[in-house]
Amino acid sequence: MNTKLNLLAPALMAWSLTATLHAETMTPETLAAPGASVAYSAPTYAPAIRGWKISLAPLAASQVLDMTSSWGMRELNPALASADGSFGMKAVSTKIGVTAAMVGVEYLLVKKYPKSARILSKINWSGAVLTSSFAAHNYMIR
Repeated sequence: MNTKLNLLAPALMAWSLTATLHAETMTPETLAAPGASVAYSAPTYAPAIRGWKISLAPLAASQVLDMTSSWGMRELNPALASADGSFGMKAVSTKIGVTAAMVGVEYLLVKKYPKSARILSKINWSGAVLTSSFAAHNYMIR
């Protein structure tokens, strides 16, 4: 075993010296042994996932703002309107359920496809802006 190391030492030193002299051309392909596969590290999507997690707060806040601004008013959306046509508990539970389901699906998507966090974050921010504008409109017509 020791003899094999003694035979490999000059080759390793020569390779190390060559790699040092040609540092500007050092890539995984040039450093790998001929015929060896090169393992690449997976890109990190931690900043995108963190941004997606942050985007959930304005999404939830805008939904709450819209619910409080619509409470007791006439609801134009038939899926949310109660029997008398107003915005009540049926609408609140529907909005909470749909938002929770959407966040759940997003969680599963981000878990399986971390790259999707960036676009989902943009969708959440856009939805928060749109829903907040509906809430602002509701407060203005009160």
